[in-house]
Amino acid sequence: MTNETDRRKRANAEVVAWKFKYEKAEQEKLYAQTHQKTVEVAVEKKVPYEKCEKCDRTAYQKAKEKCDNRKSQLEKKFKNMTTGYESILFLLAWYSITITLFTAILSPVFLNDCITFFGVLGKGMGSLFREFVIGADSFGQLSSGIPNRILSGLMYWLIVAIVMGILFIITGLLIVGIGYQVGKIYRKYCWDILSIIVAITSAAIVIYFGEWIKSVIPVNLITLLLLVHVIYIGIRCYVKDWQEERGYY
Repeated sequence: MTNETDRRKRANAEVVAWKFKYEKAEQEKLYAQTHQKTVEVAVEKKVPYEKCEKCDRTAYQKAKEKCDNRKSQLEKKFKNMTTGYESILFLLAWYSITITLFTAILSPVFLNDCITFFGVLGKGMGSLFREFVIGADSFGQLSSGIPNRILSGLMYWLIVAIVMGILFIITGLLIVGIGYQVGKIYRKYCWDILSIIVAITSAAIVIYFGEWIKSVIPVNLITLLLLVHVIYIGIRCYVKDWQEERGYY
């Protein structure tokens, strides 16, 4: 009985000891769960074509250098070809324009139409100037209500100068604005070699066949030449806008 009692005491003591160890382990587990920390660990990431310690140049650098050299050579070759092509076109354009101008001077029909066209243009400008003078004079008559003759004369010329200046400024702004818009449209739609060819060709046809054209259509050759170019610009504008709407540019 004594031995049995001792064994039970030892067994109870071991149970208490294991229970204490179990409770301690549970406390440590709970502490670990409630006191976790996020630690960032640096990870090495491999990069393609990264330069290694034993190499002077990587495969990417060698390929890029080769590509850049080839690109530079092609650009120089293209520039030389473009320069030669533009020089030939310039010489041809200069030759064509020179021959066309000399032929125009020697063509009596075209020369007479030029004189007529610019004469009418000059007369129109003179008529416009006279209208400006008449209008300024009408405004200047407002000074006639001033009793002092000297002061009235000064006011007359002052009013005339102001009105003439305003009219000239408005006319100049209109001419500059119209010219700018026409130039803008021409640069956008017709600034290429095709327009030069069309201009030279149409001028050559009008000059060489001017007499025959006037026998069929009684029209001033300069006016006809301008009309042809206006129609050409309209066609180019329509075609380019049509192509842009459909995504060709």
